Amino acid sequence: MPATTAAAEKLLLQMVDDYTQREISPYDMSMDAAQDFPKGFVDKLTKTGFLGIMLPQEFGGAGFGPEVTATVLNHIARGNASTAVTLEGHFKTIDQILKYGTPALQQALLPTANDRIFAFSMTEASGGSNPMGISSTATREGDHWVINGDKIMITNGGLAQVYCVLVKTAPTELSVFVVDQDMPGFSFGKREDFIGLRGTPVGEIVMDHIVVDNDHLLGKLGDGGVIGDSAHDDARILMGAVLTGIMEHELKISTDYAKERKAGNTPLTELQVTHRKVADIAMRKETTKLLYQRAAQLKAAGQPYSEEAAMAKAHGSRAAVSAGDDALQILAGYGYSREYPVEHLIRDARAMEIAEGTVEKMRSAIAKAEFTK
Repeated sequence: MPATTAAAEKLLLQMVDDYTQREISPYDMSMDAAQDFPKGFVDKLTKTGFLGIMLPQEFGGAGFGPEVTATVLNHIARGNASTAVTLEGHFKTIDQILKYGTPALQQALLPTANDRIFAFSMTEASGGSNPMGISSTATREGDHWVINGDKIMITNGGLAQVYCVLVKTAPTELSVFVVDQDMPGFSFGKREDFIGLRGTPVGEIVMDHIVVDNDHLLGKLGDGGVIGDSAHDDARILMGAVLTGIMEHELKISTDYAKERKAGNTPLTELQVTHRKVADIAMRKETTKLLYQRAAQLKAAGQPYSEEAAMAKAHGSRAAVSAGDDALQILAGYGYSREYPVEHLIRDARAMEIAEGTVEKMRSAIAKAEFTK
């Protein structure tokens, strides 16, 4: 992948900021209220070329690396976290096809990733944090595979057209296949009614005797656990970036409000209690930023980054909820009102204490990594 220039990166971020301010931020509150993106929103986002930011140029993408990709999501999340999370789900899935897809699969699918949304699916009613608990299967029949099962709680479920799905290819063997919404036997199920990130669709797909060839297998048979972990690691870097954006949003709301309000005759900006809360939000934001940037740097350099990605996600999700609580307290009654975005930012951040591995699971992974050093 050719290295992008600093000038190209600067131009991209300026484009992202302009587009976010014009086409994303104004819909932040209405997305949460409607529990959906506005009509035509995704089509307009697609036409910007943002779906192909991290896609290699040989497939028609812009070829930006992990650091720039994460920064783009950080900037978009300042305006609306749901939009950034939809792109996060798309980018992590492309990453797995780049790492594990056959050349034939890459040539067939990746050029379409510039204008079609991709998704990665592991969770089922019978298995979430325990992948071996899933019941979806892929059974070999001659030269093909037949896939059956039901996947739930998919980021971009119902919106994406291409899905990487974790299935069992033997009783104790996990593998990942790629399926397309146009394949016979593919259908969409219900959409979840989650309390946060309400713009991003999270839904179900049903696979009823979907037939695919060997090229639709990612990696080798039995690589499902490794590929799933890889998808989690890539997602957690991007989630750290999104969470930083949420905290930047919370910080701006807090400082803007404090500059305009008084407690009696004293401006809020002169009160030590306000200073403490604003400083804590700022420190949490900067710490999370450093964590996700470090993980992205390691990924770009081809070095292990699993632990750092887990840190960015685990620390960032808890920090963003706490930052939102401080912001709500600064705004007092207005912070508790749905007329201000603070309450939905807390709900948005809270989702990321669960998605892509719970905070508890992240802490266990971090501790185990430290024990091996």
